[in-house]
Amino acid sequence: MARAPLIALILVVSWSAFAASPDDPLPIRGQLPFKLLFLEPAPAAADIEPYLEARFSLHATYENTLVASDALVNEFDRIGMATYNGQVTLPILESIASGQPSGTAYILDGESLRTVLDARVGVARRLELGIEVPFLSHGRGFLDGPIDSFHDRFHLPDGGRPGFAHDEFRAGYVGDGQTVYLDEPPGGFRVGDIAVSATGVLLRPRARIPAVTAALSVKLPTGDYRDLTGSGSTDYGLAVRLTRKWRRFTLHLGSAFNRVGDWRLAPGLPLHTTRDLYGSIAFAARPRMHLIGQAIRTSGPFPFRPGNDLGKVAMEMSVGFRYRLPGGLDLEWAVIENLEPYYNTPDIGSFLGIRYRAAPKGARPGPTPGAFQAKPLKNR
Repeated sequence: MARAPLIALILVVSWSAFAASPDDPLPIRGQLPFKLLFLEPAPAAADIEPYLEARFSLHATYENTLVASDALVNEFDRIGMATYNGQVTLPILESIASGQPSGTAYILDGESLRTVLDARVGVARRLELGIEVPFLSHGRGFLDGPIDSFHDRFHLPDGGRPGFAHDEFRAGYVGDGQTVYLDEPPGGFRVGDIAVSATGVLLRPRARIPAVTAALSVKLPTGDYRDLTGSGSTDYGLAVRLTRKWRRFTLHLGSAFNRVGDWRLAPGLPLHTTRDLYGSIAFAARPRMHLIGQAIRTSGPFPFRPGNDLGKVAMEMSVGFRYRLPGGLDLEWAVIENLEPYYNTPDIGSFLGIRYRAAPKGARPGPTPGAFQAKPLKNR
């Protein structure tokens, strides 16, 4: 399944390369491992690739997660290490669920790496096609100790983390007549659910009018739902994006609606349509350097249950930069942090990516709305 984008990357060697717009948003979506199984288009600028031109990127996000139902966190905060040795077993999860009015409980404990090959190609003046091929790896990780030490040193809230054993893997959900429980990481570096998209121009930027585009997306069940690399079902999405530039700043806003299918590990779970919002601001600190800050808000597909944060609205922020390297490549990096005290977002993550745009030899790069270009200095 992953050969097609790799072949495309090889073929593009015969093309001339130049960087994509450096003030685009960072392509960082919500990172909670359960939500990674479903469609959620990453933030993007309101632009498309010019006809017969293409943009390729390779990026990876690594995040640490320890989230659980409120009652489970409170229980382990009191006696987790003394009574349970910090280990959340299935009987403990079931016991917590049985004591809740909602009858549900969940836990996500571990670290995940999501690596994405992404390609966008202009196929007409106002239309581009895209493909996103993710690879996922889940493991026990190594960051629990450093995170707890950081919280202690600066007297920050720890979210009940010290009550859980360090560097363990747990992925569990009990409720709605469904039981999902993994106490060993799936292992390996596996292809996830591939998403394809078509993006069209609604408004081109001019004067004070922003650029506006709309994208239709389909996520295909190419991953293995048993290894937490996919949901096992097809999802559909619609996204609308807006980009507005003034001086050295570029503002991006977007919203997406995603119709998700069943989660085959828990086919009876009543999932619902997700709604995502994002905002991103890029500042051209130098002609080659853009500083980028953004926030994403997502409802997620899981039903809301009292005492269970999994169904609440989640917010994450990313702060980083994009730097234009010699030869036309863009290097991008960011740190990811949660914005709300709910237990439904990763604790911390890091993003690293590289990308370029390609065009047939002799073709000149097409205009990209929102790009900052330094003006040449006049001779004195």
